[in-house]
Amino acid sequence: MKTAYSLAAAGCVLVLSACGGGGGGGGAGSTPVQASTLSTIAAADAPKVASHGYAAGALISQSSTSLTGVVTGVSIAPPGVGAVSPVLGLVKQAYGSNGANLLTGVTISDACAGGGTVTIDATLHNQNTLSNGDTLTMTATNCTEDGSTLNGKLSITVSGVSGDVINSTTGAVTLDTRFNNFSIATGSTADTLSGDMKIGVTATSSVDATFAISGASLLATEQRSGATVATRTLTAYSMNGSVHGSTVSVAADFSVSGNANGLGQFAYTVKSLQPFVTTTTGMPTAGSLIVNGAGSSVTATVVPNGVRVDYSAKGDGVVTQTSTLSWSDFLAAS
Repeated sequence: MKTAYSLAAAGCVLVLSACGGGGGGGGAGSTPVQASTLSTIAAADAPKVASHGYAAGALISQSSTSLTGVVTGVSIAPPGVGAVSPVLGLVKQAYGSNGANLLTGVTISDACAGGGTVTIDATLHNQNTLSNGDTLTMTATNCTEDGSTLNGKLSITVSGVSGDVINSTTGAVTLDTRFNNFSIATGSTADTLSGDMKIGVTATSSVDATFAISGASLLATEQRSGATVATRTLTAYSMNGSVHGSTVSVAADFSVSGNANGLGQFAYTVKSLQPFVTTTTGMPTAGSLIVNGAGSSVTATVVPNGVRVDYSAKGDGVVTQTSTLSWSDFLAAS
């Protein structure tokens, strides 16, 4: 199975992430973390908290940076696991040669490029391209694509289609996807996802696109070398971004709660202060976010030699502690 680097594939992937929409579906009933329930951020934990805030956002933002690969064929996503990129090939597989069988209501099973299989059950209106009202349910079993191994189920509903996003580099689509214990493993790191994600993408050329991602609730369990290191639930999350050539810009806001090694139980809100900008260097070259806790906050800002972490003991913007970490140390803190 090969992933086509076209907006069409992007449209497909987005669908995979948002069955149920950015405010409904299985996410109904989820509420943002309230200020009264936020965790206090201790000065000693400031780098860890900032890193966890960045890691939680990476589930969304790396999904969007992967759109560069879809549009230009050049992957510039930072290290780690993103929710969208690995499923692009799965969606693309439902159309073209397999579309004819799916039009007749036949469930198909396909071999994946690196081993394993994916079963596709879909209702399509056109065997060659995405159409409004298309629905797809995909179940991956040790399916290896583009260096990632996929397991679990996701369901997709397609809407907002303009143009032919499968076979051209311009157009628009909204993809509503629901993850059901959907595991994405890359190297020694794996994330298992459950919840909803809605992704809207509009491309005006092969190198220019804008996108918006949102959802009510997304549960992610992160494992490293088979051991669970963090469980995070993002609620009321949203992200907006753009792709221009080899540059991707993203900004995300969300509430996050869960449990993590070295941090214990936590509940914070995360807000972008400046969009994170990523180029072919792999790591962001600009960007800033703030993690708010109970009466305390920590800000992470990209600087030339890594990430500056500024801690505010009262959460009033007055910096009471600051440190600068290399990107490797910053990411390892989570």
